[in-house]
Amino acid sequence: MRLKTIVVGGEHLSPQQEKLRKIFMYLVSGVITTAVNWACYIAFDKLVKADMTIDAFGNQVSLKFVINQIVCWIISVIVAYFLNRITVFRSKGNIIRELFAFAGARVISFIILEIGLYSLMIFGCTALTGKPVDTPFLMIGTFAFTYEYLVKLVNSVFIVIANYVMSKLMVFKSSDMVDYNAEEKESSEKEEADALQ
Repeated sequence: MRLKTIVVGGEHLSPQQEKLRKIFMYLVSGVITTAVNWACYIAFDKLVKADMTIDAFGNQVSLKFVINQIVCWIISVIVAYFLNRITVFRSKGNIIRELFAFAGARVISFIILEIGLYSLMIFGCTALTGKPVDTPFLMIGTFAFTYEYLVKLVNSVFIVIANYVMSKLMVFKSSDMVDYNAEEKESSEKEEADALQ
């Protein structure tokens, strides 16, 4: 199977092969998007030294963390949309409509998972370990893989699953997707009809 067929599909794939190809490409897109999100998150964390905190409901909230999450989210959403549009769902729909729907679905997962669940997991991690989240969990050369990064890694799994479900249900219409098998079937039916005339 050629690389192009794996990435964008082809008319000679069976429906089962196409389904597997989509799942594979969604996972690849998720890995790329997650890598972009992580690279952005770590770069922001290392480059921005100021850590402003505000008091929210009696708790200290780091503005650096919130701004970091928002910047990384915006970049990741743009990357994820185009990867999903081109490789997974192969959509020919209206880019503006899809991008807004995609961003809307991602806002839901951002609020619930990337802010809500992430904060809950950070709280749970510090409560269970009794250590600050910036405590190194694992050293990779000179890079300290902290508890905070571990929580972000676990949280990423939930995000990938939720985003696929929402993309399939809320963003990409099946009528806008390129379906090579349907095109092949229509072409065969047209050839048969022409032959009968």
